[in-house]
Amino acid sequence: MANVFICAVDDGAAAFGRELETGCALETVLPFIPDERQKEALRRLCPDGRCYPWGVRGDSLPVWTLMAPDDLVLGYRNGSIVCASTVLMKGRYPSLAGRLWGVRPEGPFELMGFVRKPHVGEVPIVEQMLGYLDREFSGFTRLDPAKCENILRAFGSLDVFVRLGLRYDFPFNFRHSE
Repeated sequence: MANVFICAVDDGAAAFGRELETGCALETVLPFIPDERQKEALRRLCPDGRCYPWGVRGDSLPVWTLMAPDDLVLGYRNGSIVCASTVLMKGRYPSLAGRLWGVRPEGPFELMGFVRKPHVGEVPIVEQMLGYLDREFSGFTRLDPAKCENILRAFGSLDVFVRLGLRYDFPFNFRHSE
């Protein structure tokens, strides 16, 4: 079963921003990825030459380790889901984090994920959604598996949940490139 991960984008625990919304040129990112197989995988996963990175700090390692390709990642801010996408790949890239988001006294957002082009828009977490999502999130967390099961039982797939439950009413595909 695919997992759902939530990054609170307003508490400084995750690096979301322009790089996630507009993407980065792949040639800007590739020099900071040390492993040739990972570079090739990213080229294959981002054939249009744009990638969509986000990152969390090293203290999120236990949760980040659970994340896998095709998992859903939601950005959360002030009681709303603000973006949704699926994981393509992940890696630990402190130099790339420094290049994208600067050096921080708390440490770099080195635990990174690359996702499909995200859907961006503010979707308030309303009463009807509480069976699927909590009202508030902080840091980087994995959604309770029981809530994931509720989503799958009610919507059939995470894809349908994103389109209908979160009202992102444009194409969203978990398994195929856009």
